[in-house]
Amino acid sequence: MRSLVQRCVGCSVILLASTNIQAVQSAASPPAGPISQEDGMSGLPADVEVMLDDLRKKVDRQSECAELIGRSQRLYAEGEASYKRGDRKAGEARFARAQQIILATDEETFYEPPVHRFFLQLTNQIASLKQETPSYTLGAQLSDEASERVRSFVNYYQGPGRRVLRAALSRLGQFETMMRTLFREAGVPEDLIYVGLVESAYNPYALSPAGARGIWQFVRETGRRYGLRQIGGVDERHDPEKSTRAAARYLRNLYSLFGNWHLALAAYNVGERRIMRIVEKTGIGDFWQMSRRGLLPQETLNYVPSVLAAIRIAGQRIKQEPATAATGTNPASIATDSPLIGGRWLVPEGIR
Repeated sequence: MRSLVQRCVGCSVILLASTNIQAVQSAASPPAGPISQEDGMSGLPADVEVMLDDLRKKVDRQSECAELIGRSQRLYAEGEASYKRGDRKAGEARFARAQQIILATDEETFYEPPVHRFFLQLTNQIASLKQETPSYTLGAQLSDEASERVRSFVNYYQGPGRRVLRAALSRLGQFETMMRTLFREAGVPEDLIYVGLVESAYNPYALSPAGARGIWQFVRETGRRYGLRQIGGVDERHDPEKSTRAAARYLRNLYSLFGNWHLALAAYNVGERRIMRIVEKTGIGDFWQMSRRGLLPQETLNYVPSVLAAIRIAGQRIKQEPATAATGTNPASIATDSPLIGGRWLVPEGIR
């Protein structure tokens, strides 16, 4: 296997950046003489000092990421060798330590693009080595308790939320074929297009208080990680097709991390690092057990059953009646008093 480090962090870039800083310092040094009060102790103008300081911090940050990834990669390589020798127990212990090195970092480091990308690749490589077969169905027979929670959300959709449901399904008509195709191509159950119902009622212009945007409610950084441009007046989080492609990739990656779709949905809501740390600390790998133990925030406790309820009832395609909120994609056309819109109820702030 080609080193994951080579694919995630270009160490030559770090060395080049360090060399460039030294070159800038050398080239910018003025002839010997009095130093202006506005200049730093190095003799460089204050604005140049600020620029160089920012560059040094970025180089230091990338060096830390490279060291972190290198340590994890070495453990993975040891585990791979043990696994291929037939010592599965030793191999899996090394794999767990390789993942733990990344999970033990702070949230900012975990979501650094090279670290996050490496972690996803690492997890996929481990699953491939173990020859784990992905499931493309939601599966998981629900307990009576879980079924009751899903039923409570079905009752909401059929009662107080009926008008919003009709509006959302009417709006979905513009996008459904495209969404099903992209989810199928990504290896994601097509029923998960109904995540968009809970997130935004399929409004491409939906905006949450936390700044999450579009049908799939991506926050800025997650959108960037999944290739959605946000430059000037262009914000591809509002683009139905591009954001759907990104959402499908994100959901597929989450499934790769957790091995079941219920936890993948929980992670879509609250963030994968938080779910993985719960799994690591408790050994619990089931959403409903986490719920019973009170390990998840209330928004996430509601989120997964609400998505499952949306799948159940939207699949039945209740008879739709004309609704003025159903056809427009302008934010003004949405029933803003609905708890399903704009992160007011089910979507916690600051995650996507």
